[in-house]
Amino acid sequence: MRLSLATLIGAGLALVSLFLIHHTFEPIYQRSYQAAGRGPVFFPRILLGIMLVLSLAVMVQGLRETALRIEPALALRMAAVVAVTAAYVLAITRAGFLISSIAFALILPPLLGYRRPLPILAVAAIYPLAVWYLFDRVVRILLPASPWFDRF
Repeated sequence: MRLSLATLIGAGLALVSLFLIHHTFEPIYQRSYQAAGRGPVFFPRILLGIMLVLSLAVMVQGLRETALRIEPALALRMAAVVAVTAAYVLAITRAGFLISSIAFALILPPLLGYRRPLPILAVAAIYPLAVWYLFDRVVRILLPASPWFDRF
């Protein structure tokens, strides 16, 4: 069996998805918290399930690719993406969902090679606000709030 970059990434994402899905069944998450009868992991479980299915598709696609050869620049960029993602997860608990997500949406695209500033700024401004509004105001699932601002 050939090990391609896509297979490796897909396997890593599948493992993370499985771990996080398993973690959502911890007793602390088994409450509704004013979430219209749904607990705080209702929507994340759906997203994690989709992530698991897509990671398996990436692994299958990787079987058709050439064997893995990672250049040092790519390895450094991959490490930076992992570090920024870990910092984002930590920042959500410290700075809240909205601020952390805006910062993450500004930092990640250039690391992945996308450098058009206008679309990056538009996505960083609109997407986190839309997700926050949907969860907080429509579905009534509370996201981690900022310790510095009362409204979000």
